[in-house]
Amino acid sequence: MLIQSPRSLQYPVTVTELLKQTDDTVERFAPLFSYYYETTETETNKYGEEKQVKKKTPLRFESVIEGTVKQWKIAVGAVIRGAGLAYGLCINALGCIADLL
Repeated sequence: MLIQSPRSLQYPVTVTELLKQTDDTVERFAPLFSYYYETTETETNKYGEEKQVKKKTPLRFESVIEGTVKQWKIAVGAVIRGAGLAYGLCINALGCIADLL
């Protein structure tokens, strides 16, 4: 099964660490990779002055299935821009083959 990026993430996200390697066994809900997304927030100081500040929110993406990592299709630093993209790995106990992006 080729896992795709879900609609529930706040995009774009930047991959910061791959937590599983090729041929690693993965249990359902195990973290697969770390990532962050950026938001711009307005902060106000005690004098009422506002400024725009970019904030990074770090998170981990968990597997929706169990199996074995067969192929990563992303690397550290990759930016995933939206839902439905084959973002990174093929997990299948039977050994699936995934097309490269």
